[in-house]
Amino acid sequence: MMLAATVLKKKIMEKKLVLISLLTLSLGSVFAYSSSIAIQTSRQSFMQVYINGKLFNKQPENFVRVKSNAGSYKIEVKVLNPYDKEWYMVRQAVRIEKGFEYYYKIEFAEGQRPKLKAIRTYPVYSHFFLNPALYNRHPTS
Repeated sequence: MMLAATVLKKKIMEKKLVLISLLTLSLGSVFAYSSSIAIQTSRQSFMQVYINGKLFNKQPENFVRVKSNAGSYKIEVKVLNPYDKEWYMVRQAVRIEKGFEYYYKIEFAEGQRPKLKAIRTYPVYSHFFLNPALYNRHPTS
């Protein structure tokens, strides 16, 4: 009887150990590097950002930052052109690498459709990513 109880306790301890190690491995990937996308437009214009069909800002703004995982994304930006005061939909497929923040800017030209242009790429854990004051600055145009 004592032998059966010790064998049963060992099996339970082994199952707990396996469960804890699997949980640790799965949580390790959750806390891995994240990535983000930052999109900026001119001061006179407003935009709404859709990523993979999901709206990320209900109120039109000049600057939007979205934290995400690495992968391919379909970015759609509904933007108000300051020259002709019409709304345009700018679409672009982008590839986001793990551990980086990608900056995009909407460029306007009179008589043309707006364009989404890649500006900068920063490592996620640089002082640019950790300092929120750098993200809240006003765009210059």
